[in-house]
Amino acid sequence: LGDRATSLEAELGRPVDRPSLLIEALVALGRRYDDLLAGRFDAILDAWRRRAPASVGARVTWTGPSGVRSGLTDGIDDHGALLVRVGERIERIEAGEVNWTTS
Repeated sequence: LGDRATSLEAELGRPVDRPSLLIEALVALGRRYDDLLAGRFDAILDAWRRRAPASVGARVTWTGPSGVRSGLTDGIDDHGALLVRVGERIERIEAGEVNWTTS
């Protein structure tokens, strides 16, 4: 991970107020937990989709059971899996490491 790991401070180019970050993260987690307990799975998925613009139209690669695969992202399904178009097929990625590529 050494060649890919980063930090919020490195990405933002400025110091981060860690206590405020922790509070905001816990508040957001609490909201999603309330949604989960209330059965509002659509709210959870909608929030995920809003925060994942690269889930549609981005070129990705990943390693599956048959080796390295590549395709174009095609959204997030109702169960939270990343959908990737490979040729004429849509593949569901439920877990693993996905790499966004530039070409």
